[in-house]
Amino acid sequence: MGTTGGRSVAAWTARAVGVLAAAGLLAACGSGGSDDETSGGGDGGETTLSLWHYYGTPDTPTGAALQGLLDRYEEEHDGVTIEARHIPFGDFTRTLLQSAAGGDLPDIALINGFSTQALADAGVIQDLSDRVEEWGESDAYFATGWETTQADGATYAIPHVADAYAVYYNETLLSEAGLEPPTTWAQMQDYATQLSNGERYGLAFSGIEGDEGATALVIRLLAAGGDPADIDTEAGAVALGQFTDMIAAGAVSNGVLTWNEEDVKNQFANGQAAMMINSATYLSVLAEENPELQWNVALLPADTEAATFLSQENLAISTSTENADAAWDVIAWMQRPEVLAEYLPERNKLAARDDVDTGDDPVRAIFAEQLQQAWAPEGDLAAASSEVLTRIQGALQSAAGGGASVEDALADAQGQIDEALANVE
Repeated sequence: MGTTGGRSVAAWTARAVGVLAAAGLLAACGSGGSDDETSGGGDGGETTLSLWHYYGTPDTPTGAALQGLLDRYEEEHDGVTIEARHIPFGDFTRTLLQSAAGGDLPDIALINGFSTQALADAGVIQDLSDRVEEWGESDAYFATGWETTQADGATYAIPHVADAYAVYYNETLLSEAGLEPPTTWAQMQDYATQLSNGERYGLAFSGIEGDEGATALVIRLLAAGGDPADIDTEAGAVALGQFTDMIAAGAVSNGVLTWNEEDVKNQFANGQAAMMINSATYLSVLAEENPELQWNVALLPADTEAATFLSQENLAISTSTENADAAWDVIAWMQRPEVLAEYLPERNKLAARDDVDTGDDPVRAIFAEQLQQAWAPEGDLAAASSEVLTRIQGALQSAAGGGASVEDALADAQGQIDEALANVE
């Protein structure tokens, strides 16, 4: 759930939904056309499309992977030029809203999956239902990911790539301790304790302030049968209590309260953590940067449920484009299984559909299996998910680092969550 191309967590708060609605009204009353950069169909059948994204500039791994994909499309389609514009994740919402208000949107927008409903409600992106029905490939997508493309019974986007969280483990350290990867959360706590020695911790995850730091706790809450919108419950007490206990016992460093997912990866890569909860983003990075490290990946432990957190980006067509047919052709091509099979390893992401050949990579196969257990917020929770997740991280911060009891931390967070959900328009 990072703040660059890595994570897909909701970037929209309840306030953003209100601003989106206003922007959508302005766009509806505005031009309804595209600017010179995005207009196509010129002399010689030339078409220029604009695509906005937050993956990174072309000199970064994430940006280079996307640019390579777009270059490949241009090579296979004479007369089509795709002009990609990178907008930093933190500025993406504001820029898109300002452009919507002026009717100056891109032809294609690569958006956070959890923002799709808000964008649809605001009139920023098109209803693609007829195109999707004619396309006939919606059944190929995992149900949870496909649900993020829906608003009021219609389809407004197509999943682009997905990500999920699993357990990375140091094979050498677990083998020396005579342990296999944990399959239950009770084992996770037990093994993390055994693998800690005062200098090394058994488990690492991101607990940094903000929505990113809520991911691991949400995963534990879901495994206990809980609901992120209703955390002041028995399941919430189990999840937060276990994480607080592990930090207090030294099985997990209290540094997790300041670590983002990149920091967690570094702790694991340097041998300072025997296990970590992280996404598929770091598969190639670990292999390339730490070739001597003996590591593997396992499914997350189960409890009442087996669950992980979905991170996903979707592809949408703006309401102001004059090139909807050409934009749709690009999106459909980007989702061809053979195209994804080549692109996904470079992008360090997972397929959002179940018919993409993962090759003979057993690690990616684990993530593909984990993805089938993915959870994503829906409805009001999706609209307010960034704020809700931030409040969940706040409960971890209070209980593990701020001296509050688990019960008080949950009660305080629940009040803030209820307020955030009540403010969704």
